[in-house]
Amino acid sequence: MRQATHTLRFDVRDNCIYDIPMSEAATLLGEPSEMETARHLSLLGKAVNHALLSWLAPRRTILRRTRPLQSLGNRKAALLTAAIRQRGLEEKAGLDVLVRHSFDFRVLNAPDNDAAPFLALLLDVSTSNELNIPVSELVHDGFDPKGRYVCRMPRASDDNVLSKIETIGRVVGTIGGRLQLSDSTGDEVVDADVVALEPRQENLEALVRHYYPNEADAILRGLVVRRLPYASAHGKLKAIREVHDGLIGRFAGVTIAQMKVEIWPLLQRGDALFPREIATDRPGFLFGAQGRETGTAPDPGIKRHGPYKYTQHERNEPIIAIICESKLRGRIDQLARTLRDGVDDGAWREVTQNRSRKPENPFQGGLIGKLRLTRVHFEFEETADATPAAYRDAIKRLLARLPETPDLALVQVREEFKHRPNDLNPYFAAKAAFMTVGVPVQSVRAETADMRLANLAYSANNLALASYAKLGGTPFVISTRMPATHELVVGLGYTEVREGRLGPKSRFVGITTVFQGDGRYLVWGQTREVEFENYADALLASLRVTIDAVRKDNNWQIRDRVRLVFHVYKPLKYIEIEAIKTLVKGILAEQHDVEFAFVDISRFHDFAVFDPAQTGSPYYTERGTSLKGVGVPTRGLFLQLDDRSALLQLTGTKEVKTNEQGLPRPLLLTLHPDSDFCDMTYLVRQVYSFSYLSWRSYFPAVEPVSIGYSRLIAAALGNLKSVPTWNSAVLTAGPLRNRMWFL
Repeated sequence: MRQATHTLRFDVRDNCIYDIPMSEAATLLGEPSEMETARHLSLLGKAVNHALLSWLAPRRTILRRTRPLQSLGNRKAALLTAAIRQRGLEEKAGLDVLVRHSFDFRVLNAPDNDAAPFLALLLDVSTSNELNIPVSELVHDGFDPKGRYVCRMPRASDDNVLSKIETIGRVVGTIGGRLQLSDSTGDEVVDADVVALEPRQENLEALVRHYYPNEADAILRGLVVRRLPYASAHGKLKAIREVHDGLIGRFAGVTIAQMKVEIWPLLQRGDALFPREIATDRPGFLFGAQGRETGTAPDPGIKRHGPYKYTQHERNEPIIAIICESKLRGRIDQLARTLRDGVDDGAWREVTQNRSRKPENPFQGGLIGKLRLTRVHFEFEETADATPAAYRDAIKRLLARLPETPDLALVQVREEFKHRPNDLNPYFAAKAAFMTVGVPVQSVRAETADMRLANLAYSANNLALASYAKLGGTPFVISTRMPATHELVVGLGYTEVREGRLGPKSRFVGITTVFQGDGRYLVWGQTREVEFENYADALLASLRVTIDAVRKDNNWQIRDRVRLVFHVYKPLKYIEIEAIKTLVKGILAEQHDVEFAFVDISRFHDFAVFDPAQTGSPYYTERGTSLKGVGVPTRGLFLQLDDRSALLQLTGTKEVKTNEQGLPRPLLLTLHPDSDFCDMTYLVRQVYSFSYLSWRSYFPAVEPVSIGYSRLIAAALGNLKSVPTWNSAVLTAGPLRNRMWFL
């Protein structure tokens, strides 16, 4: 097996390639020189990665060589094999679940601005499915691969590095020993003996059920039990500690370039290099007829005081159209009444009588009682079947017979609609038809109508909240200490839409603006959406309209200070930032001093935060009371990594759904160097406050509305784009212009 003899790295600071020989016998490359260690930590990290790879490769299967280095665990500890053997059965070769180890060496800045950067090792432990069985063997064993995606059989290189999984298409048929593919990356016919099923969970479970039909349920339950420790916070931290202890022993005595490699203990609270913890406060909320009633949570606040300034709501007697399949009319009718009138207290007490802790009725009063509408009138129209044409015909009939346009449309959907192509999805056809005439749409799943009342009450509660917002109401606003500076927060979110899983994809960007108005943060009505290629121009156009309108509405005075904060899903390019600054300063001319902050908000990164002292939160299951979120930090934990980056935990121990959910990752916030407003504490606290501003659910969101709303806008545009009759101009020039149609 080949061993690395040198570590090479190009340094952009001086355009030089630096080399570290990995052994004393290695031939020197280039001119020998002494380097300051602190200036070349990235090079050292790469060298340590090479040393670890050289030790792992003869012993473990390598999935990735670097950034991060990943390897499979010991096959003697294979999880699925253990679950199968527990049932007294023999394992199937090539079908298993293995532990996966991840190692990454990063240069991190110390929390103290005066301290030097340091080289950090990021460890992770998870699990990986293995389905290395040729499809030809599966077919021979009686398994039907139709409808499943396949990938090329993984092969190990000379240094034991497994080839990257390459999904090539979906099986639609078999001809002899060959497979016919659709939604493919190239070949439409492949040999069955050179491909395997994708190592996805549904394929793993299907094979377990095929090879062990009588014991499949027990085997899969046993697998869940064995897998949980590598997903939960408590179990993952224990596994990471074990790997960490092994590395300490492995690197004892190892030297690189005459320097001793030493693995330090895991960072924890109290260590000098542990990130600074900064306090966050849950924002207050405002409710009631005059908008002056306060509360600490949206749901009880609305229940007690009513929505924010509900007496000023223009649609207090809405007409709500309902489109549903004729065979579901009765159940959807029942759901509509629940939505209007709420859940009766007597019925609620009956369905919760066996609970030791009696929960409060979450949906007493419905749209009329809880959300203070005066009257709700429903207009039903049935569809003959679940096709786009049938839904469009039903909408035409309904609009033709009504004397006025409805204020809102409830469209019944099914869970399986999500798996249909967009142009064959009745929901998107109905959404386009209604929104074209200025009617916002709220989907209602048929499965929701069949829920037990104990669960339906919570779903209907959130459904009513979103419906009220789509009717133009303001359910609640957050109340925080406002700065003296006028502030606009612009959010960019995106979604990807593609035909099938492997077809051409399109990326769409949504733009949302949050501004100060009447001493409160409010969402600007003119949301925008655009294809990714044109988002920079659309952002500038949106800024021009928004700044001009908000400046007039809020009576900005000459020499008032203005701050623009951008929440983005990807770091902006310097040329984009310069264009934004030039445009804004041109609009505001010499009348205002302007400052900017550009904050990248990411859910995809390698950081995780554990709280070993967290004992969890109780929750109720069909089997009784259980604990969730053991070891998960509380919501609002704010760790500042350095002066321009921070971690913010928005899914805490109480927000975790079950004990099987796993460890939720924090948001990583990074401030762009071209920002001239650099108060990271203020910016992170603002993101935290904005996570409470969503009207899609009473529960706090996992991201700020500036990003979350933008993502919803982008997804709506992407999905409607394939509907032939759709024209997005209705969103900016018609009655939907100031409505929360995207919730």
